Amino acid sequence: MNLQEKSVTQNPREVATKFGKVIDTFFAKDFLEAETALADWMTYLDAVALYGPDDPLFPATAITAQADRGFAATGIQRKHWKTTEPVRKIVRLAFAALDLPNYGPHAFRHMLARHAAKTCESVAELVATAQNLGHTDILTTLRSYGQNSREDHRRLITGLVDEA
Repeated sequence: MNLQEKSVTQNPREVATKFGKVIDTFFAKDFLEAETALADWMTYLDAVALYGPDDPLFPATAITAQADRGFAATGIQRKHWKTTEPVRKIVRLAFAALDLPNYGPHAFRHMLARHAAKTCESVAELVATAQNLGHTDILTTLRSYGQNSREDHRRLITGLVDEA
């Protein structure tokens, strides 16, 4: 993770990547609040929890026995999650607490791709988006995320905007 460069490098020697390839991912523009939250979290891990570069960025929850109510989350522990299910549960509960529908991890990827599709101003930006998603072929990105709704299709082709 490089906050100055706004990048994450996924190295297949360290993490499981599709087809065992190195994937350089850059932070999407227009998401400053997410960048700020990530920077604050990394500062906490570095300055308060004293984590190093080999420690997990999103460590597992520390669970301890409570005399009056069984087991409870009491912080974080310096180890990786064994599965993705606890993280999915945390996200699901966070969305429920805000009275929002649940979105899985792939929904965020889809949102970023759709955002790029709407904001890209050149073919080069579309290619960069495909690379950011780890796709070697832009057609993979376009097939997976490039579908327009009927309303968008009509507006883009005809230039007509519905007045509601």
